[in-house]
Amino acid sequence: MATSVDRRNLLLLILVGLIWGSAYPVIRYGLLDGATPIVFAASRYALSAVAIAVLAAATGVARPNARALGLSALLGLPIVGLYGLFLYVGEQTTSGGLAAILIAVTPLLTAVFALLLLPGESLGRAGYVGLIVGFLGVVILVFPPPGVVLASSIWGPVAVFAAALSFAIGSVLLRRQRPEGETLWGVSVQFAVATVALAAVLPALEPHPTLPLNSGGLLALAYLVLLPSLVGYALYFYLHHQVGPGRANVVAYVNPVAAISIGTLLFGESFQLWELAGFALVIAGLTILTRYGRPRPLVSGPAPPTDPSR
Repeated sequence: MATSVDRRNLLLLILVGLIWGSAYPVIRYGLLDGATPIVFAASRYALSAVAIAVLAAATGVARPNARALGLSALLGLPIVGLYGLFLYVGEQTTSGGLAAILIAVTPLLTAVFALLLLPGESLGRAGYVGLIVGFLGVVILVFPPPGVVLASSIWGPVAVFAAALSFAIGSVLLRRQRPEGETLWGVSVQFAVATVALAAVLPALEPHPTLPLNSGGLLALAYLVLLPSLVGYALYFYLHHQVGPGRANVVAYVNPVAAISIGTLLFGESFQLWELAGFALVIAGLTILTRYGRPRPLVSGPAPPTDPSR
């Protein structure tokens, strides 16, 4: 019986990874369809905030106190707001598959900031080796050799890496202030705050916002809200309490594979062997770090280590 439950949970974790990984090429599709990045992200976040709040209320999730919600609001800026700003802007010139590989470095960045900000954190020798290997993968993806073109502008991959950086900092700060992790109500508040923040900078950074609501653009927006945001979070929070944060990190492995596969097969994105080399280094570094370099899981509460649904 236990084996059957474990198998089911593993399959559900893989499903979450597929759902969240699919968000990258869908974001890219919406941008290519004519949506400008900030208004696209803000629209999705606004709808997601409402949808997740309805889900939390419908499933009887206890509402956090004012302090907890205030902390969620504050940390919603780096975890969702800045993350989304950099990710959506970066995907204007970066394929969904490449963006997913770069975001996969988030647990490595989380480990670095945890060392700096959390008491009692430590890494063994293997942990530092994992960091070096993983970050080497990022370097060769952002700065490929002459003749290898992975993105139409270097600033795209740089912006996506900045998204991972912002999410990692916010996640560590959340863990420092609330070790028990986030709740669905807190996630809804994070999305809402991110919506307000993006709307505030919209006039300065995107003076001519566009959000085509033709069949393609509307489908992309609806998919991102209903699948990665709503279904993805519902499954992840359920599974986090079932399998624990260590095994839940399997999602971080599935995300890039799903994004690359869906982007290549369904959206016609190009994928080069150089990307495969960078992806292999990032995954190898993550594996070394999580299996041999840390005494504890990277995430102690139900806060996703890498969340493409944001």
